[in-house]
Amino acid sequence: MYTNNSEERKFLYAKPYFAGVIVDTDSNGFDWFGNDERGQLEIIIKESNFDDLICELVHIFKEGLPNYYELSSLFSMSYEIVQGYLISRYGLETARKEKEEFERRFGKGKAGMDNGDKIICRVKNVERKDQDISKIEMDIDIESLKINDLYLFVNEIPDLNELKTIIGTKFDDIDISVGNKLIVKDKTYRIIILEDENKMND
Repeated sequence: MYTNNSEERKFLYAKPYFAGVIVDTDSNGFDWFGNDERGQLEIIIKESNFDDLICELVHIFKEGLPNYYELSSLFSMSYEIVQGYLISRYGLETARKEKEEFERRFGKGKAGMDNGDKIICRVKNVERKDQDISKIEMDIDIESLKINDLYLFVNEIPDLNELKTIIGTKFDDIDISVGNKLIVKDKTYRIIILEDENKMND
């Protein structure tokens, strides 16, 4: 566990594409299919207990903001863009033009770019051995396609104070708050654990 410094895990931080154009050009190529580390990480994601999973996710985010499609596919191949599809496909400026044309033809609010032009990726049918997570949502930065907020909707809320203690003993430089949900917060991301009901807003 916690081997993100390895070159073999750079697939997690692969640069995103807009219509076949790399957004950030400092990317190096990687071998997705021949990557044994990917398979090992997928086992950790799917088979570890909940505490270890959260610590692994914190470590992943501390190393850098992962791409939503790379992280999503470790949990399940059943994921989709439920808001902001045009942005995720074409980039922000092109998507706005597409939106204007689409709404001119089909009506206002029909292009899926409401709520501040935010992209939301949802993972359903999360493949966890313990079946503790019902769904995952990711709020994605519209410019870089990196994950800003990762929401883990659990079937049964764990002891959040105990989880806070476990995370805090392994990572002493992040902010953890507990209420009816647990939020792990750093300068560039948040990991939020909450019970599966309508998404709560801060």
